[in-house]
Amino acid sequence: MKLVICICTYNRNSSLIKCLRSINHLYKVLNIKIEIIIVDNSTKYSSFKLVKKIKKSFKYKIIQLHEKRRGIVYARNRCLKEAKKIDPKFISFFDDDCIVDRFWLKNVFKTKKYTNAEILTGPQIPLRKGSSIKSELINYSYFFEKKYKNRINRVNWAASNNVFLEYDVIKKHNLLFDKTLNKFGIGEDQLFFSTLNGYGHKIYWSKNIKVFETIHRHRQNLGWLITRSFRLGVLGHYIDMNIYGKPTGFVINYLKCIYYFIKAFVYILLFFNSKFQTQLLNYFSRFYGRLVGPFVLKKIDFFRK
Repeated sequence: MKLVICICTYNRNSSLIKCLRSINHLYKVLNIKIEIIIVDNSTKYSSFKLVKKIKKSFKYKIIQLHEKRRGIVYARNRCLKEAKKIDPKFISFFDDDCIVDRFWLKNVFKTKKYTNAEILTGPQIPLRKGSSIKSELINYSYFFEKKYKNRINRVNWAASNNVFLEYDVIKKHNLLFDKTLNKFGIGEDQLFFSTLNGYGHKIYWSKNIKVFETIHRHRQNLGWLITRSFRLGVLGHYIDMNIYGKPTGFVINYLKCIYYFIKAFVYILLFFNSKFQTQLLNYFSRFYGRLVGPFVLKKIDFFRK
C-alpha cells in the first residue's frame, strides 16, 4: 500500500531538511511504501539543490516540483494533481517547518483500526528555536491549536500541517482546495476537510498522532495574533456559507459573532491579568472579523506578494 506525503515549501530550506529527515526516521509500518511530493512555491525554488543532495541517503522516493503561481492553495492543489498520477492508497500533508514524531505512522494505523476513520489528525506541539527566541516570549500560534480532554476525539475538520487520509475520499468527490481562500493564506484546509466531514467522512483527532512545530519569531507579537484572528473571523463566514448554504450560513456566522463578542466581554472584566488581555484581543478580533466579513471579503487581500 502506497502513502504519498505532500509538503509545500516557501523559503524554509533548513526547516524543510529537518522535516524530511524526521520522515526518513519514521518507525516502519509493514506493507506501507512511502513517496514524498515537495512543491516549492518560491520564485527561485532554492530547495531543489539542497533536497537533491540528500536524496541518495533517503529511504523513500522524493518528487520535487515547482509551482509558479504564488499561494498555498496553488501549491496544495499541485500536490493533489501529482498524487492523482500516483493514485496511492493514502495521502498525507505536513508543513515544511514541522518535525514528525518517529511513531507518527504507527499511531496513525493504530488509531485508524480503533476508530475506523477515513481521515486522521493530531496536535502540533510547539518547539522553540533555541537561543534565537527568548524563552519568556509567548507562542501566540498556540491560541489556535485545538485542545481536547480525551486522547481520541471526533472532530469536524483537520489542519493540513498534520493530516492523513484515504486517497479514495478525495477521488470520490474530485475535491480541490478553494482558490478564493488563497489571499488569506489560511483557512483552505478548514473548508476542504469540513466539506469532507459534511459528506459523511469521519475525522478523528488523536493525541498520539503528533508533529512538532517550529515557533517562528513573527508569531511572537500581538500584531500577528490580532491579524490572524481577524482573518479567521472574516473567512469564517465564507466557510460557513459554503458548508451550510447562504441563508443558514449567514445566521450561523452571526451566532458565532455574538459568541465571540460575549467571550471578549468576559475577558474585559478580567483585563487586569495579562493572559486575559491577550485572549480579549483574540476574541474581539474574531468578533470583528465575523461582523464585517460578509461585506469586506472581496475587497481585502492579506496575501503578500
